Amino acid sequence: MVVCNATPLINFAAINRLDILQATFSKIVIPQAVRNETTVAGFPASEFVLQAIAAKWLQVQPISSITANIPSELDEGEREAITLALETDESQILLDEREARQVAQSLGLQVIGTLGILLLAKKRGIITQAQPVLDGMIDHAQYWVSRSLYEQVLRQAGELV
Repeated sequence: MVVCNATPLINFAAINRLDILQATFSKIVIPQAVRNETTVAGFPASEFVLQAIAAKWLQVQPISSITANIPSELDEGEREAITLALETDESQILLDEREARQVAQSLGLQVIGTLGILLLAKKRGIITQAQPVLDGMIDHAQYWVSRSLYEQVLRQAGELV
């Protein structure tokens, strides 16, 4: 089981590839704020998130209250996701935003972002190529990756020499 914030869900849902998340982690839990963020009207791929919840591999879990040492500058989904990971004793959290990652790491959580998930999925043979998935996220989810990071990820995936 792993706790997930909205951005990785949004990135994979936008290209209809939540199957990669499911195959990589089998069971993912999200707090209510992340469910709200990923299923609101206007988010075009929200039906994929709702299908994952209905299939029960993506589960919504309430938190008691946000942990005091999580800065209020983080958005509600990030704060709830970090709290949920701490409350459930989950050491792994799927999180992309830099400030949220730093807070999670300072609290002893192991952070994996969208790019890390892609590399893990490639390493485990869940996907044969990371580049088409990453390109799809850039094109359809407005996922921004610097050129140097893009090339670094493809080199790590063995797709760029």
